[in-house]
Amino acid sequence: MTLSVIIPVYNVEPYVQRCLESVMAQEVSAAMIECIVVDDCGRDASMGIVRRLIDGYDGPERWKVVAHAENRGLSAARNTGVAHATGDYVLFIDSDDYLLPGSMDLFARQLKANPGVDMVVGNVKNCKNNSLLLHWLQSPMLIRSRDELLVRMLRHSIYLYAWNKMIKRSLLTENGIAFIEGIVYEDQSWSYLLSACLSSVLLLTEVTYVYEYNEKSIVNGKLTRERLDHILHSYAVSTSTMLDNPPAADRYERNMTVDYLLFMSNYMMNGFDMLSKLHASPSVESEFRLVRKRLLLLALRYGRVLVAAFFLLMYAPFRWLQKIAVFRHHYFAMESVAACLFHRFDFLHNKYRL
Repeated sequence: MTLSVIIPVYNVEPYVQRCLESVMAQEVSAAMIECIVVDDCGRDASMGIVRRLIDGYDGPERWKVVAHAENRGLSAARNTGVAHATGDYVLFIDSDDYLLPGSMDLFARQLKANPGVDMVVGNVKNCKNNSLLLHWLQSPMLIRSRDELLVRMLRHSIYLYAWNKMIKRSLLTENGIAFIEGIVYEDQSWSYLLSACLSSVLLLTEVTYVYEYNEKSIVNGKLTRERLDHILHSYAVSTSTMLDNPPAADRYERNMTVDYLLFMSNYMMNGFDMLSKLHASPSVESEFRLVRKRLLLLALRYGRVLVAAFFLLMYAPFRWLQKIAVFRHHYFAMESVAACLFHRFDFLHNKYRL
């Protein structure tokens, strides 16, 4: 068994050495490791550090560098990594993050103990607040129900980030699952599309990955007009992609309509939260509002009048509630309560479920 590690590199000079050394220090007996570094044409000394480390490495892992001709962004770098991978499974690592000792061996042993599993998900420590992303998980969990897999993803029980997940490579290549290029927060729609292909997922309690808060990263930078335009455009593109690919009714036993619609509205509400702080350019805001309208009309088309009424929170005057900190803080809890209420009417819609 071969495991492919994909590491995109762009302007991460303070972090990249720690990242690569954390991978080089892994000792794995149950698998071969290939590591693919994608040079996305940064402006700092990151790639000099990378080449020095690889040139000085004398171990069992196979390392190679794939270089873009110009900067193309994180999505393209990850796609390039998958295109050059040969492993049975792929693992994405962001180059400002790092693996904990023994992580790759743990993944390899779990894959051997659970042959054919589609994805193994490790726990993650968030350096910013010292929390765990799978904080609710008390013991390892193997999920083989497609219904449970999709619902857990739509309800954010399984984190949506692409990294720290050992994914069967054939699922990505045979189903055309790729990151949308030119946008940020690309993990959302990618994870959603991937979930439609999954039949089994193993969740681990062990922390295998450390997420570093990089204040200069793409997602953590200062909110400017230009950055807001990019984010709103990204939200619009991602949501449109998910609207174009509703859950296949013949794949699931339960009605997924409510969770599917609320998953996208939660994403859109993040955009309106930003709009409450800063105005976007008219063209981008218009694009964003058109997707909001499409989401509302879809809820009505499915006969989900209560869900559509809930979506009015994205419209004036209700959306100005985003300016109130208490509302923003408790929105997710409100959405969970609303979801429980909306599901009580599933019996009226099961004949017409997604």
